[in-house]
Amino acid sequence: MHFASCRFILPALLLVMLSAWPGSLFARDTGEKSHSAEQSSAETVETVWTCSMHPQIQLPEPGQCPICFMELIKVKKEQTGNRLSLRQISFDDRARKLAQVEVVSVTRGSTASTIRMVGKVDYDETRVGTITSRVDGRIDKLFVDYTGSHVKRGQPMAKIYSPELLTAQAELIQASTALKRSTNSGNPIIQKTARQTLEASREKLRLLGLGNGQLKAIEKQGKPTDHITLTAPLSGIVIQKNVNEGMYVKTGSQIYTLADLDRVWVILEAYESDLYAVTLGQQVEFTVESYPGTTFKGEVAYIDPLVNTKTRTIRVRLNVANEDARLKPGMFVRATASNIGSADADKTPLLIPTSAPLLTGKRALVYVQVPDEEGVYIGREIILGPRRGESYQVKSGLEEGELVVTRGNFKIDSAIQIQARPSLMNPYREKPAAEGSTFPALFSSRLKLLNQTFIQLSDRVHKGEAGAVPAVLDTFSANLAAVKGDGLEGEDKLSWQELSMLLGSDIILLQEAEGERESRELYATLAEHFHQLTSRFGVKNNNIVHPGSDTLRTKISALLTRYLDLQQHLAADNVEDARKDTAAMVPLTEAVTAELTASGVDQAVPLADLLSENIPLLAKATTLEEIRTTFYPVSQALAKVIETFGTAHGDT
Repeated sequence: MHFASCRFILPALLLVMLSAWPGSLFARDTGEKSHSAEQSSAETVETVWTCSMHPQIQLPEPGQCPICFMELIKVKKEQTGNRLSLRQISFDDRARKLAQVEVVSVTRGSTASTIRMVGKVDYDETRVGTITSRVDGRIDKLFVDYTGSHVKRGQPMAKIYSPELLTAQAELIQASTALKRSTNSGNPIIQKTARQTLEASREKLRLLGLGNGQLKAIEKQGKPTDHITLTAPLSGIVIQKNVNEGMYVKTGSQIYTLADLDRVWVILEAYESDLYAVTLGQQVEFTVESYPGTTFKGEVAYIDPLVNTKTRTIRVRLNVANEDARLKPGMFVRATASNIGSADADKTPLLIPTSAPLLTGKRALVYVQVPDEEGVYIGREIILGPRRGESYQVKSGLEEGELVVTRGNFKIDSAIQIQARPSLMNPYREKPAAEGSTFPALFSSRLKLLNQTFIQLSDRVHKGEAGAVPAVLDTFSANLAAVKGDGLEGEDKLSWQELSMLLGSDIILLQEAEGERESRELYATLAEHFHQLTSRFGVKNNNIVHPGSDTLRTKISALLTRYLDLQQHLAADNVEDARKDTAAMVPLTEAVTAELTASGVDQAVPLADLLSENIPLLAKATTLEEIRTTFYPVSQALAKVIETFGTAHGDT
């Protein structure tokens, strides 16, 4: 089965399931009361035969699908003169019940949400202290001899014997005696020198760990001590003991590590998608297994700027008071953080349930119930903001109070797809303007102005003038809004509404694009939709000026012709002709890349490198699978070349 056909499998299964239902899911029974008298007079029901795998096939009689040769199935196709959208469909009461369609109102409100996190209790690193030896010596006495002991600040912890202390104390006693003698001499210079020497001796002993009280005792007794007593620098518990009595230590050796548990940290892991609900200074509630039913609180003091690439989580740290010492480091915690959203009424966002949109990347499709027309639904492309709990913010495409489908929306989309109308998996296909078609003068005039703005936008993008794009894009958006669809009727009006909706979404996404690569991709989508618009309403784009020479465009056209041949041969599973095409594309590509390199255009060299990199890989492929695998990057590269430099036919 062709890969592209797979996207229709689900709608096909749905159609088979619904075919057993009495009545039609795709259109109201003609015997039922119409949703409005005005509309019923304008609508008819046409029976057509379609393929469940290829709904674009619409035939007036039964037979086989010309693409996949499946038997065609009978469908009642709704044709409504007063239809509001190409994506509109009507369900009767029975079909709505069978499809279990539910709708809710678009609301404006705060984005209150609650997220859950897990983590553990840890020491407050700012309240951890280490007792180290400041001299070489021997541990003769440990006053605290086990891990977990509670100690108070200033409490004796260990006694160390050190010969170095004896020497330093002897210097202190000599300096103290010298100062007393200098006082009796009456010489101020000798007295000053003696005081400086005494202070230097005291400072040396302070640096070795002796306190002022110990220094005074030594000076008073005039006798040195051979031991030094280490005291606790803070109150807390001993979390690490590294020595035993009788051990020799070096200067800087760690003896104890203490931690003050009157305040602890709680380290939580938050998923990327939940980070919106966590802010600095926020109060977070958590529980621990040891105290069921008890809720603790902490304040968010730190959010890690880096993401753990293995778990895709971000560390969040809480500061928690723990005077009662109930929280122990290592305890497992479960936390909840609540985000109440914006309190500013002017910034209160529109919200819809997460079940309402059908997501397609950054775009989303919702089905809206027509006001006062129960059972009539219109598909609309919208731009979503971030997800907040069970709701999405809506940036564009909906109004407060509108009714959106929250259940049965995929069934509605499948029903529309079966009728070959624009849907989630079936994008809009333009119908070129028929010869002799005329449109309202005001509409055509405004459309030409919009076309001129697009030419300017295209020129800025192709020249890489990123700084000038936002201003031109704003002008393009304003001109698009000014076109409207006044005077258009029937299919013309519906096509305009569809294309203007798509372009409106393109503009918003392009305005929010991050980086040049994303901007170019979004511009390409906008350009495609605008090309459909100009084709549908007969606007010529001959004024678009591409960089490069006519010779370059001629060589690009030659490469494009062979590329399209390859495309057809791959579609027909013709491996022999496909190999011939890939071989023939090599010299054509070399001619294009040589011309690109010599053109002097800024974008030319990267594009030439892109072609040179991918075409040889395509030429080396032998099987259909290998050719198709390398065909994609070649397609991407050639598309960028044509978008930037055009072709000899002036068509991109």
